[in-house]
Amino acid sequence: MKRIKCVLPATMLVLLSGCGYFGGDEKQQLEQAWLAQDPQLQQVVEQIRANGLDVVAQSAAAGTVSACVAEKLSQDPLGKLVNVEGSLVESAKVAELLGDLQKVMEQDISFDQVASLLQKGADAAAYAKSLIEQQGLDQALQSLKQMATASEQFAQQDLGAHFQQLLLECKIVAPTPTPAPAN
Repeated sequence: MKRIKCVLPATMLVLLSGCGYFGGDEKQQLEQAWLAQDPQLQQVVEQIRANGLDVVAQSAAAGTVSACVAEKLSQDPLGKLVNVEGSLVESAKVAELLGDLQKVMEQDISFDQVASLLQKGADAAAYAKSLIEQQGLDQALQSLKQMATASEQFAQQDLGAHFQQLLLECKIVAPTPTPAPAN
């Protein structure tokens, strides 16, 4: 019975996301505009979303933007959520988002609850779907509990602001060219 209880929410999330309910086009556009300001960060985020954080962390050359971003996200309790498009501009407070995420992942989702979830805004469902795809339901619930405990220091910060701050710490400033010696 527990298996059915776990499979139904995951199945509903996948079906609804496939229908475009969790598209978040506006957030995706805002995120793309923000990333377009720094092609290096954009490339790293795209690599992480395509290949996974662990793969990028293992393959990135030391001292590169990729290595820095992968290291910061690997060490961050919320780093796994970067896989969701739009997360870099997510305005939800970390504590509220994690609370909503936990509710979505622990409840039996009925069709009536789906309508309510869609009206509320389905951001939490998109993050839950990402965690479930990466780790499976049981491990995703464990990760969520660890995130909630480890993120208390920035619980009232927006998720997007938190990610932007992390990524900008890795931005490599181009060295200032030294002037040619005067003859």
